[in-house]
Amino acid sequence: MELKDTHMDAYLHILRKRQRYYSTVYGLRINIQDSQFYSWLLNDWERLMGICARLMDLERLDELNKGEDIINRLPDEVLTHILSCLETKEAIKTCVLSSRWKNLWTLIHNLHFDDWDHEFRESPNFRNFVDKILGHCQSKDIQDFSINCSISDDDIILSRITVWICFAIERKVRNLDINLSIDEEGEQLVRLPQSILTCKTLVNLKLCSGSCDFVFDIPDFVVCLPSLKILCIEVVYPNSNLMQKLFRSCTKLEELTIHGDLELNENVLTFDIIVPTLKTLKIYLLPNWKVKNIVSIHKFVVRARNLEQIYIDDDTLSCIVMDETPLLSDASLVGCFTLLSKIEPSKNEVNRAMELLRAIKNTKYLTLSEGIMGVLVLAFDGTLPTFPNLIQLESIIDASFGWKLLPHFLNNSPNLEVLTLSKEVNRDVPLDRFSYFESENVPSCLLFRVKKIKVMCMMGDLDELEVVRYLLKNSKVLERFWVFFMNKIDSKIKMYLQHQISKFPRGSYLCKVGFC
Repeated sequence: MELKDTHMDAYLHILRKRQRYYSTVYGLRINIQDSQFYSWLLNDWERLMGICARLMDLERLDELNKGEDIINRLPDEVLTHILSCLETKEAIKTCVLSSRWKNLWTLIHNLHFDDWDHEFRESPNFRNFVDKILGHCQSKDIQDFSINCSISDDDIILSRITVWICFAIERKVRNLDINLSIDEEGEQLVRLPQSILTCKTLVNLKLCSGSCDFVFDIPDFVVCLPSLKILCIEVVYPNSNLMQKLFRSCTKLEELTIHGDLELNENVLTFDIIVPTLKTLKIYLLPNWKVKNIVSIHKFVVRARNLEQIYIDDDTLSCIVMDETPLLSDASLVGCFTLLSKIEPSKNEVNRAMELLRAIKNTKYLTLSEGIMGVLVLAFDGTLPTFPNLIQLESIIDASFGWKLLPHFLNNSPNLEVLTLSKEVNRDVPLDRFSYFESENVPSCLLFRVKKIKVMCMMGDLDELEVVRYLLKNSKVLERFWVFFMNKIDSKIKMYLQHQISKFPRGSYLCKVGFC
């Protein structure tokens, strides 16, 4: 809810009066009782008062100006819900507003703690703050609970994290987010409490560790995390058997995100993702730039027949195998941009990307980065899979390989309706293998299906202009054609290009060309 500009001055006048009043009435009590804990409560008054202003009923402004306090007429349940939408630290500050507000914050159902705050740079201060807040918390149902903190030589805070997680589980937490940063190098393990496996209310679990791994003991053939639908986990030195047991035990899992920094592992890891209920899979894999060959030795095997969305951001060219061919709605393959600038993978290694492309051929929406397009060019043997359901394709053309694959994608996508293209132009790579756009026949999708085309980040190179000319001329049912120029392009060159493109023949009388 936002205040109207015409009423802002009246609000600020009232709120400044409250500020002086509360500072006088409560300031002495706060300093006497616990100056270290409460000293930050009276900071940033304008922001705090602005929060209170947004709680007021805009339709009762006239009555408010006559002295009626609309905020305090709201029931505790409404105020608690509103406070729960604020940062925890801001919600606690409202305890100085009046006697009614003194303990109202203890009923909030969202708790977020972050030691990145400048007031908690020393871990003892952060530990004490979290312990004190949880000691005052009266809410029996926690919706969101998050911890974001760093750990160095102090292992006390590590033990406290387990206690804090148990607190959230006892309060029926639904969304649990643990983000740790451990400074020590080498393999580190963070053991989670067993009670997390039996929590019936937990729906969303996020475990990020930076340089360590979370572990827990999962019994064989036992359903764990019975209500979990969303899991995000970061792995560095994972136990692949533990991961497999974890995925299998989550019988209601719908969304899985894996962040992997795996290339310090010398042993080959195989991740079996066998989750029949899975609808969304996201995998992010980072390379180890310290080694000469950054191509991964690890393998992911996915068995998820109900998968709808898949997003792979992989700079290591890992082997990702889809044992089943799901009817995807959205697929994105990105990464390998830096990999190609450092090495040229072997034929077997680039074939991994082609096989993955074949496995997702039933998708409706497909996004391919310039790195993936470059890998696919290296793997290309003259044929691409057919995409019978594809209606939207977004592709970034690799600057070193050019437009070689675009005609094949168009020919093999008979139902394509929306096409978005751009060319990566900032790579310092040789162009000896660059291919211009060549097509022996007009793809059927251009004749009967494609209605919208976007060309992004255009610099005005001859090869770009030839692609634009071809698409405008041969797209017979095209309705809109957009050209988005690079920001750094000279304004005179931009005007010249607009003039030239506007004169290109159009195969569709309905087509309108726009420039940005």
